[in-house]
Amino acid sequence: MWLRVNAQQNSVENYRTLLAEIGILAETSPHPQALRLASPTSVQKLPHFSEGVVTVQDLSAQWAAALLEPQNDEWILDACAAPGGKTTHILELAPQAKVIALDVEAHRLKRVEENLARLNQQAIIVCGDATKPEQWLAEIGQSAVKFDRILLDAPCSATGVIRRHPDIKWLRQETDIAQLTTLQKIF
Repeated sequence: MWLRVNAQQNSVENYRTLLAEIGILAETSPHPQALRLASPTSVQKLPHFSEGVVTVQDLSAQWAAALLEPQNDEWILDACAAPGGKTTHILELAPQAKVIALDVEAHRLKRVEENLARLNQQAIIVCGDATKPEQWLAEIGQSAVKFDRILLDAPCSATGVIRRHPDIKWLRQETDIAQLTTLQKIF
């Protein structure tokens, strides 16, 4: 289980010490905000989780925002944003960025709202299709936005989480992969 320590609120080493004090072992990683727990634990047991000091997020997902290198005052689109881990990470790295968290599924945006609230962050949350910006930009009162950066976690086969959800290997069919590949090519 991987954690992302909110660098605005604590250091990785300090948080690792907090964990050790309550008997939770963790190791650092080459990623500057990441800790790997020796064994999974409930978020309720993580010190200051509800205050936004730490977020559960896979290491590979943590690299996405870091590699994006978001800057304050930039317009950043997080397309396919739900459940909001990358959106909140962008805002940890660039708290003054103007972030639009976009997802095509309205019910999934509730998680984005919850994560932003827990971390006391602000983003523009929009339900829409990234391939049809004229529709969702109008919804937020914009006719056009020149984005400085775009993070697109395109709909995928979920093969990146097989180690946590081994049933995916048996649930996916060859036709699923073909359909998702077609959708990814749109982007």
